[in-house]
Amino acid sequence: MSKQRTGHVLKFEDGRYYVEEQPYYTAKLDEAKIYNKYFDLMEAQAAALRLTGSPVSMVAVSFRICDIAEVVN
Repeated sequence: MSKQRTGHVLKFEDGRYYVEEQPYYTAKLDEAKIYNKYFDLMEAQAAALRLTGSPVSMVAVSFRICDIAEVVN
């Protein structure tokens, strides 16, 4: 059964998303770093500004986590 979860990503004004490794951005939401804890999010926001020189906005995202049972033949 899948479970709905909510997290946050950091988004630049031009629509790219923050990732923690160089080049520090991606155009694809599914490659963005998802933060679940507020402190981690605030720390990443400061790091994004320091590393890229561009401010980022916090954006809430919802996603599903699915448990996939192993199928035995």
